[in-house]
Amino acid sequence: MKLQGKSWKFGNGLGATDLVSSDYDKLGMTHDWDGCAQHLLEKVDPGFLGKMRRGDILIAGTRLGAGHAHYYMTAIMGCKHAGISGILCESVNTLFQRAAIDAGYPVWPLPGISDFVRDGDELEIDLATGMATNKTTGEIKQFTPIPELIRDILNAGNSLNWALTLAV
Repeated sequence: MKLQGKSWKFGNGLGATDLVSSDYDKLGMTHDWDGCAQHLLEKVDPGFLGKMRRGDILIAGTRLGAGHAHYYMTAIMGCKHAGISGILCESVNTLFQRAAIDAGYPVWPLPGISDFVRDGDELEIDLATGMATNKTTGEIKQFTPIPELIRDILNAGNSLNWALTLAV
């Protein structure tokens, strides 16, 4: 599984309600994921949706996904439906990460990613081999590959689809 796109770099403590504000909790509660996507990062970077394109990658610092678990799926599905291919970070709230993986959305800590990437760099990240290529700078960084089980869940689209493949 590869992520390939432009990087959008954010700092430390990017919480679930920074990704999609709690103002839109009703959209999340009714599973209006496209509605959540329309409000992605609007309080952090109001022009973000006009700049990003499908396949782009969010880069965060430490403590990604901070906040109450109630808002996790709104943030995760908002990112997924907006077309962000994944979120890479220095460190992540493990409950937020687990919710993302269950939803078939790649959220993964890659220590050192903040120093490897500048805002706007073109990236190619191979989650299976652990190879990160910054196409803008030409730098290559090796990191620990994502475990096969996690890649299988992501490739299946979510944990339920993955589990159903085992039942066959």
